[in-house]
Amino acid sequence: MPQQVSKTTLVILTELLAWIQMYQLSRLLHDYHRELYNHFEEHEICPSLYAAPWFLTLFASQFPLSFVSRIFDFVFVQGTGVIFKVALCLLSSHEGEIVECDSFESIVDYLKTTLPALTHTQMEQTIAKVMEMDISKQLHAYEVEYHVLQDEMLDVGTLPDDSDRLDKLEKTNGQLKKQNMDLLEKLQAARQKIQTLETSVENFLSRESKMKHMIRSLEQERAAYQKTIERMRSCLPPDALTDVEMTQIKTGPNGKAKTAAKKP
Repeated sequence: MPQQVSKTTLVILTELLAWIQMYQLSRLLHDYHRELYNHFEEHEICPSLYAAPWFLTLFASQFPLSFVSRIFDFVFVQGTGVIFKVALCLLSSHEGEIVECDSFESIVDYLKTTLPALTHTQMEQTIAKVMEMDISKQLHAYEVEYHVLQDEMLDVGTLPDDSDRLDKLEKTNGQLKKQNMDLLEKLQAARQKIQTLETSVENFLSRESKMKHMIRSLEQERAAYQKTIERMRSCLPPDALTDVEMTQIKTGPNGKAKTAAKKP
């Protein structure tokens, strides 16, 4: 029984945290990007529809692994507030294209497929904006505001049935777990591929080093032969050198005798 209570408590806390985060993101859009916020409101696009997978998986569910690894680094250094900054920067950098989408379906499709397909330049621009942004005070204020609103709602009404909420949460939690397992499998496969490529690069570098060493040895050997030839030339008398040169002229470089030109 205590184990069941602990699981239920964890689910409720997870749901509460997710709703707070979605509220904070909505308030950030309202204060910083009013046109985009109004566009979402007009087409009934709530933050949980597109941002919940971002927050729950730290963007690993849809974005490139190279981008996700940078986010993980920021989270370790600055905390989870970085997630809000990344989401806000992504939405603001694509605000013009999102506003041009004129239906619920087109907006959702853009947010789930087009927006995550970032180029290297877009990734670097997003990271640069994240480093410059500071919204810690706003996030704290929005969290307090959320709790105040929830307290007011409890005073005027009753909460929906807890069992239905828990069933929905458990179902959503199961789906997210499956997504996380799929992502972990993809991540493991990518790591194995990277290790294979690194091994291939090391082999190529080793072969290149051996070839360079062999070339240097051959050049040294050639230089030694040339020195030996020069010493042998210096030991021969001048007449012998003349005979050798004449023999080389007559035989040619390939060792065959040349045909003397006939005089007219």
